[in-house]
Amino acid sequence: MKIKIVVISALTAAALIASPTSSYAAGDSAYKTAVESWKAANQAAKQSYKVAVDSYKAGKATFANAKKAINDQFKIDADALRASTKAAVDAATTSDAKKAAKAAGKSAMDTLIASRNSAIAALTPAPSKPAKPVASPKPSKSS
Repeated sequence: MKIKIVVISALTAAALIASPTSSYAAGDSAYKTAVESWKAANQAAKQSYKVAVDSYKAGKATFANAKKAINDQFKIDADALRASTKAAVDAATTSDAKKAAKAAGKSAMDTLIASRNSAIAALTPAPSKPAKPVASPKPSKSS
């Protein structure tokens, strides 16, 4: 009888001790899995953001280079137009001829400015800056 009571007590104690431990281990495993998936999701969001930023920088640089090329060509054309207008004004002998040369130069400059502005407007606009990813809250251990 004594042995029977000792065996029952030992089995009861083992069952009480083993039950919380196994449920704790299962809960700890679920928590670890949740943390790993959280880390993977945040890492994927960071990687996606990095790719978007690289694309943004490349698009912005392409736009800036194209705009610079248009403006450089405009400067060359405007300088040439100013020189030819000055030469035409200097060559004119009457004040009416000088006024006409200046008006023609101004008209040509307005046309040149309009063509530069339309070329810039025709460019693909620079992309908008990507938004930083918001990290999701870390999973908590449930007791």
